[in-house]
Amino acid sequence: MLSALSLMLLMFSGVVTQGFAQSKTDAVIMLDGERKEGKVLGIGANTIKFKYSGEELEYELPKEDIRKIQFATGRVEVLNEAPQTAASGSAQPSRSASNPADRKNKIAVLPFQFVTNEPGIQSDQMSKQLQANCAGSLQKNTSNIIVQDPLTTNRLLAKNNIDMNDAATVDPQEMAVVLGVEYVVFGTVDVINKGTISTGSGSTVYKDKEKQTRDKNSRDTKASGTATTSNNAITSTNYDTRVSLNIYTDQGNNYYDKSRNAIGNQMDSYSNTLDYLIKRTPFGTKSR
Repeated sequence: MLSALSLMLLMFSGVVTQGFAQSKTDAVIMLDGERKEGKVLGIGANTIKFKYSGEELEYELPKEDIRKIQFATGRVEVLNEAPQTAASGSAQPSRSASNPADRKNKIAVLPFQFVTNEPGIQSDQMSKQLQANCAGSLQKNTSNIIVQDPLTTNRLLAKNNIDMNDAATVDPQEMAVVLGVEYVVFGTVDVINKGTISTGSGSTVYKDKEKQTRDKNSRDTKASGTATTSNNAITSTNYDTRVSLNIYTDQGNNYYDKSRNAIGNQMDSYSNTLDYLIKRTPFGTKSR
């Protein structure tokens, strides 16, 4: 009887242990430290399929943003190494992030520094818009270089905890290495509201009505009319815009440094000026 009871207890313990083991969840640890618990459904070339605990919706997580996967079985699969940070607490890129051969002829545009006294304009949005405009102009107005997609640039900045508000403290050489490019573009656009300008014009329109009387031997014509005067006033805002471009190499050299005041007084006068400066870079269509 004692042996039978011991055997039953052993079997019951195994069932309970198996139940607890099966109740464990997988854990996906992101590069930014976030921990996602649930079930890993599959691993593809660039993404993993994942479902949170208690949910049915399936997600695809980019493998490049994942540090490691801790499976419920206890196995750990490391996908990426954690980004290195400086001892002082400020993030610094790792110089081993890329090699010179891979960076050759590649260029990345950082989010622009946007300065304005115009209320209501969100500087963060303008910073990303100017970054995209600059990348597009580089693709259109240069040759023999490969322009990195701004989304890729921003993702790499986030992965390495680089805050563009503190970009001045980051070595351009280190920035090029972590972004995997040979050239890095630092841009600044200053848009200053200089006040409003009102212009007006006036015009007079005459409306005549002819009145005619006739008789058998003569013809008399009389005319009467009114004059209408109108005035139009247009008020516009006058902006003073200046665009600056600095391009550094992965060796830390200042490759190109130019600034130019925009022609025109509109808010978007920076667009043509940006094209002008890019065309005159060493790889631009107007370079000498």
